[in-house]
Amino acid sequence: MAFARKKNPLSPVDPVEIVTTIYRGLLGREPDEMGLPNFVELYESQGLQKVLEAIGGSEEMRKRVSATDYRKHWSLSQFREVEILLSLMTASAAPSKIIVDVGAAGVHLSNSIDLISSIGWKGILVEANPKDAEILAEAVKDIDATVLNYAVSDSEGEATFFLGKHPHHSSLKSEMTSWWGPISGEITVTKRRLPNILKDHNVPEIFGVLSLDIEGVEFEVINDLLDNSNYRPQWMIIEWGEKLYEATLNDERLTEKIRHEYSIVGGTEANIFLQHRSVTES
Repeated sequence: MAFARKKNPLSPVDPVEIVTTIYRGLLGREPDEMGLPNFVELYESQGLQKVLEAIGGSEEMRKRVSATDYRKHWSLSQFREVEILLSLMTASAAPSKIIVDVGAAGVHLSNSIDLISSIGWKGILVEANPKDAEILAEAVKDIDATVLNYAVSDSEGEATFFLGKHPHHSSLKSEMTSWWGPISGEITVTKRRLPNILKDHNVPEIFGVLSLDIEGVEFEVINDLLDNSNYRPQWMIIEWGEKLYEATLNDERLTEKIRHEYSIVGGTEANIFLQHRSVTES
C-alpha cells in the first residue's frame, strides 16, 4: 500500500510530496518504503533543513555526487536547496508537471531537460528526424522522458522533411531550412497533429509547458491546438523569430483564441513565453 499522509491545510504541498521531490532531486530516484515514512516524520518534527542534511549527507548521495553524471549541480546552495525550492514552487504553480517539447533535437539548447532531470517533471519529447530522435532517446533514457519520432503540423500523413546542416535548422518547409544555408538532404517522415499525440499519451487537457521550435510551423500547430482541441498548456515557449519588444499576439496568422487566453510574459532573443490566463485567476 502506498504511504500517504494528510496534507497540512496551511501548506500548499504535503510532506510526502516534499520528501519525494528531495529524493528525486538529490538521489535521482523514488523514495523507498522505509525511507519515505522516516523522512516524512523527520520533516514534520524537525523541518526541511534536517531532511536535506540527512539525505544530502548520506553515503548514497556522496557516491552519486562523485559519479560521472551529465546533470550538473547548478545551484550554489549546500545541498541543492535552491533546485529543490524551485521544484516545490513549480509543483504548486503547475499541478500537472508535464512538459511537451516539440522539436526536441537534442540535449544541448533544450528547453525541457533541466525541468525533467533536475526539477522532477515528466517530458514528452517529439523530434522529426529519426537519427536525432534515436540519439535523444539514448541521452534521456535515465530520466522521466518519452521520445517520439514525428513531425508535428496541423494535419496527419507523410511529408518531406528538409534537413539543414544543423539539426535545429531542419523543417517541413524548405524555405525555412534554406534560410540557414544549403539543404543537406530530404527524408520522408510521419506527420501528426499535436492534439492526437497528447491524447495517445494521456496528457491532461491542462498541462504545464509546451515548447515549440519547429522552424516555421509553430503558428499552424498553435492554431490547431487551440481551435480544434481542449488542450491548454499553462505556459508556452515558442520560437518567434523577432526580439521580445517586437513580439505581438495581434498577428493575422494567429487564432483569436490565443489573444483571449494567453499573454506574453517574457522572452529571449529566440523565444517568447506565453502564460494562460488561468494561472493568475483565483
